[in-house]
Amino acid sequence: MDADRSSYLAMMELRLEGVRRPELGAELNRIFRVALEENIRFHLDAGLPGDRVDVTLLYLAVHGMIVDDLTVPDVLAGSAGELIDELCRRLLPRGAAENA
Repeated sequence: MDADRSSYLAMMELRLEGVRRPELGAELNRIFRVALEENIRFHLDAGLPGDRVDVTLLYLAVHGMIVDDLTVPDVLAGSAGELIDELCRRLLPRGAAENA
């Protein structure tokens, strides 16, 4: 993300445009839903710790951190990576990280 911030910002702008244009919004909903389902399927098929809800919570939390990091970077002061690591430790079953 840090190497291509403008692409991430453009995707955020596209999402906002999808709110204003229902036909675009419907297509974005479809695309992002498929991507989330593929991420969940990959996670579960790989035998990684956690279940469908855990993966969804990680997705939501990480994307929220990305939005803050892109738009108000001083809020997290460069600590997004450490926060994601801690989120995984707290959300996923104990011992799972060591076994993965």
